[in-house]
Order: sequence, then structure tokens, then C-alpha cells
Amino acid sequence: MATIDPYVLKHLSHMQPQLYWLDEDPLEPQPNPTLIGDVTTDLCIVGAGYTGLWTALLAKEQNPEREVVVVEQRETGAGASGRNGGFCNSSLTHGFTNGYSRFKDEMQIIERLGRENMDGIEEAIARYGIDCGWERTGELRVAVEEWQKNGFAEEAALRNSYGDHVEVFSQEEVFKRVKSPLYKGALWDPDGTALVDPARLVWGLERACLKLGVRIFENTKVEWLERTNE
Repeated sequence: MATIDPYVLKHLSHMQPQLYWLDEDPLEPQPNPTLIGDVTTDLCIVGAGYTGLWTALLAKEQNPEREVVVVEQRETGAGASGRNGGFCNSSLTHGFTNGYSRFKDEMQIIERLGRENMDGIEEAIARYGIDCGWERTGELRVAVEEWQKNGFAEEAALRNSYGDHVEVFSQEEVFKRVKSPLYKGALWDPDGTALVDPARLVWGLERACLKLGVRIFENTKVEWLERTNE
């Protein structure tokens, strides 16, 4: 059995398995109450992550009189919404080439929806004043071997025909942006990727929802659903 160097153990002794985004952030909101008793609502949403909170936000924007309740089994953002790498990408298919190989006839619509979705996220962050470090950085996909550049020009031309604004960079053009001789070339997408603090984004969505009158109940687990004829 492998052993760990005592020197390494010494320097790890003070470490804790704490998530960076959730570690004593001053913008972390106060806890929401647990649901006790019965409530009546027009729309009940399960889960206080990106999907649930954005659904609640849109529901109230469309109809401010609509009663909206969100129930969350733990705390807001406790799941994947607050525990990811902080990258936001406009692709709805895990990359254009993957989507094109599967949904060629639908890619025009898929790409448009992806761009609209990205713009909508950015617009909502600005409109509600969400402090989440949003930065539209773009994406530089680099090649460290000559063969990795194969297909860059064809991919750029194809993506641009679907409305993207992708450029192919030579080694010299990459070096102007990243001072490293390792990169032989790159594919540059200036619009499709952003960086964000995921926890602050989900907390900001929570604050926006509460301001619009959404009721959020934390530590409230949904155990079953019952259909009625009402």
C-alpha cells in the first residue's frame, strides 16, 4: 500500500474540504425559512438553483400578480449551481462540432438560441445588479501540435456561416495574446464564453426573486406529488 510523505501531510493538516465559492463570502444571503404547514400558490418550483430561480424570475416578470413558491431541500445554490467551474458557454450541445454531427438540420436554430440565451443571462445580471464577476472573456482553443490545427479553418468557416464570429490565429497571432512559444495556432471565439462566480450568481438570482415577491423555502424536501382533478 502506498504511503503519503509526512512532509506533505504536515502541509495538508490545516486543509478542509470546503468549496471555494461558498467559503465565507460576504455576499452570502441570510437563510430562508423552512416550510411549515400548508401554502397555496399558482406555481411551485422544486429546486433553488439556476433552473428553478430563473424560472421563478421569468414567471414573476411575465405576471407580477402570479404567486410563485420555490422549495429547496438544502440551501440556495447548494447543488451544482454553486459548485461548478465558473464557466458559461453559449453552446447548447457541448460544442459546435458535437452538435453539428448530431443535429445538422437544427443547428441554425440551436446556435441562435444559444446566443440569445447567453445574451439574456448577461442582460439579467446587469438589470438586477448581480455582483458575480461576470466577464465575457471569449474562448481561445489552442493547438500545441501542428496536427491539432487541422480543421480549424473549416470549422471557423462553418460556424461563421451559422452566425458565429470565429477567427483562426497563427502562432504569431496567438503569441501576441499569450506570451508562450508552445502554441502553434488557435481558434478564437470572442463572444461565446464568459467567466462568473457561480455562487454569487445564484445568490443574486435569489435576491432578485425575493424582491419580486417569490417565496423561497429552504431545507424543505419534496417527497411526493399528488395529482387531483381540481
